[in-house]
Amino acid sequence: MRTTRTGRIALTPAVLLAIVVLSGCTAGPPMEPSASVEPTPAAASVYTCDDIAALDDVAPVFVTADGTAPTPVAAIQPAFDLTDYVVPALGGLSCSWRVGPAVTNPLLDPVDFDWAYVSVKVVPGGADSWAPYTVGDDALSFGDGPSDTAMTIGGIEAATGCGYDTGCFISAPVGDAWVEIVLSTNWIQRDGWYFSGLTPDAILAQMQPLAASVFTALTDAQPGQLVWPTVDLVEHESDCTRALGSEGIATALGVDSLEYEVRSPANGLTYFENYVAQRAGVFQCDVDAAGVPVDLIAAGVLGTSVTVGYDLAGLVDTMVSTPDSQALPTIALKGAVEGEHAVQMCSDVTPFCVVIFSLGQSAYQVASTSDTVGIAEAIIAHTR
Repeated sequence: MRTTRTGRIALTPAVLLAIVVLSGCTAGPPMEPSASVEPTPAAASVYTCDDIAALDDVAPVFVTADGTAPTPVAAIQPAFDLTDYVVPALGGLSCSWRVGPAVTNPLLDPVDFDWAYVSVKVVPGGADSWAPYTVGDDALSFGDGPSDTAMTIGGIEAATGCGYDTGCFISAPVGDAWVEIVLSTNWIQRDGWYFSGLTPDAILAQMQPLAASVFTALTDAQPGQLVWPTVDLVEHESDCTRALGSEGIATALGVDSLEYEVRSPANGLTYFENYVAQRAGVFQCDVDAAGVPVDLIAAGVLGTSVTVGYDLAGLVDTMVSTPDSQALPTIALKGAVEGEHAVQMCSDVTPFCVVIFSLGQSAYQVASTSDTVGIAEAIIAHTR
């Protein structure tokens, strides 16, 4: 910590008298020495990712069954869900590290794509809402509620588990923050995958040094060290028709008409991504299309959804400018203006695509097996 020192020159009575004589004035009584002023301590610097976890704490996470210990690098993990990028907008801290090649399209999972990421997300003010995933009875299964698998790390009781959806996670309320640590890899690759030969319990054990470092750093933080920039979010009504329009999207989908069903995070289960979306005011509009041709039903038009994040355009800027995520496939959308960005991610085995784009001060996500670009451009036309 740096301190500011205040310099002072002492003036003795003799020196004062000399100054007075030279100025032609009569000297008064000697000045009393001023009271000593203590230096003002410099404000504690705001934590960065390096402050909550050193590489020596991150590295054990990535040790393989044969003992290989690759050196991780700091990296932003690309994701196809807008909510995965929202934490910094809430005044939180989002960190991640990887080994192996950078993921440039999270919808692609080649069997020989050998990578792993670990992320740490800290959301101040989230401890009272904390509720982790559960992963069921089978290792690497799905889950959607409170976990009954507890682990005490640095005196803090945390929930843990492993699932295809969630990855392996350690989740805990630390101070007033909700802390989520997630290990992601190509879980679907069952033969020769990154952690082949390690059980979920062994993987979670390797994550403990990282969790201990994070929990200790947050617990020992001084005032001001956990205050990160936040976005000034304004509460908006979750009105899909007003936000998106309907005629243009119906045309893009090749249907006669459509309706929206709003899916608000507040109506669902309380887990980390849902909580973050709720705090940020993000809402999802599921498309219910009328007069859908048979071929479009087969293509899954009814699964089309649009996510709206008012005031979150800056998150899309981050997606196209930070290390690793800048490799996400960018596209140009008709109607976009300078400073607005868009990325498109498509599956290589299904027609499913996701487009995330900025429009004015807001961010949008279109997910569909139909014309995601056409839907995005219809939203831009409606708004402009």
